[in-house]
Amino acid sequence: MLQQTQVATVIPYYKRWLKIFPSVSALAHAPLSKALELWAGLGYYRRVRMFHEAARYIQRELQGKIPRTAEGLRKLPGIGRYTAGAIASIAWGEKTPALDGNVIRVLTRIFAMAQSVDRPATLERLWSIAASLLPDKNPGDLNQALMELGAIVCFPLNPQCIRCPTRKSCAAHQEGKELFYPVRSQKNRYEKLRMTALVLRNDKNEVWLEKQPEQGRWGGLWMFPFWMDKKEMLAEIRSFCSQPVLFLIVPHAFTKYRVMLEVFESLCKGEAPLRQLHGRWSPITALPRTAFPSPHRKIAQALIARLRPLNPLFPKRGVTKRKPRVRLT
Repeated sequence: MLQQTQVATVIPYYKRWLKIFPSVSALAHAPLSKALELWAGLGYYRRVRMFHEAARYIQRELQGKIPRTAEGLRKLPGIGRYTAGAIASIAWGEKTPALDGNVIRVLTRIFAMAQSVDRPATLERLWSIAASLLPDKNPGDLNQALMELGAIVCFPLNPQCIRCPTRKSCAAHQEGKELFYPVRSQKNRYEKLRMTALVLRNDKNEVWLEKQPEQGRWGGLWMFPFWMDKKEMLAEIRSFCSQPVLFLIVPHAFTKYRVMLEVFESLCKGEAPLRQLHGRWSPITALPRTAFPSPHRKIAQALIARLRPLNPLFPKRGVTKRKPRVRLT
């Protein structure tokens, strides 16, 4: 859970997870859908799919025993060099480094490394430096300390050097060039996308959800119908939906994309839409227990927060009129 996610965000998820899955065996025997449900909102859903697969592998191939070395851990689905090093050093006391983004930032500043961290040779040098710093006793403590230092003191853009215990030995700080490190040869370039999603209701005030294929980015999660283009949505829903009304806009980001998700709402006039994905009608009261990816969870939360249907699709007597909403033409 801590991969690319802050501790404060993880803690409530971690506590709920342990209540349901107190052991590897409990997770291995549970359906993936239950794991996805508990993970919903944390993002990076490949992590939970690999975690579930690793638990099943441990139960099936290793008689329920977790490997106690970094080398053994790296044979499990979803566990790479950093995660294996963190687990082996913290849980089992193995003298092995754990190099994540925070540790990379700390070490490149302490040693004022001029080489780009985009280069494999630079990363290998950093792994070697991290390994050379480890003590024989409690090596996991140093790994955790370096990660924590990067997380709460050595920030990317506003490092709190006055609070840093390494400032006297930090070459970047001595030069006054903390923000010059780590060096990168390529700047991140983001592609902007504008996509469309639909909250489709029936006459029971239920909403239509679609389950994503297991192999996809959000495999096994439920989503509101979505399209790459407004025109695609209109062409598909025109025969069975009322005129869509703009509900909200959800900005979100993933990998190299920055997405503005325009969410519309409409009333289904007849049968449920027939799409390739498995779909179902769901009452709004069931949405909190449904596993959504982050942007679609925001749509669900907006629906839950709204106590009455959206005018003018579902007008009620005695209800104060809202300002006219934008209609799609």
